[in-house]
Amino acid sequence: MNNWNSLSDFIYMNGHGYFVWCAYGALLVAVIYEIFSLRARRAKICARLAREARAAKSTLEM
Repeated sequence: MNNWNSLSDFIYMNGHGYFVWCAYGALLVAVIYEIFSLRARRAKICARLAREARAAKSTLEM
């Protein structure tokens, strides 16, 4: 069971709230960074594959 009587007690977490919420914040930042990093990497790979496909197509037409 929980022993929190109010929202402020929940946020404070008997003095451990700072560490808990900092850990959640660090996790959130890492997940958001990973999502944007993966999207950028995917876009770069797709652009490279499209460029290589165009180059291969132009060499076949010669």
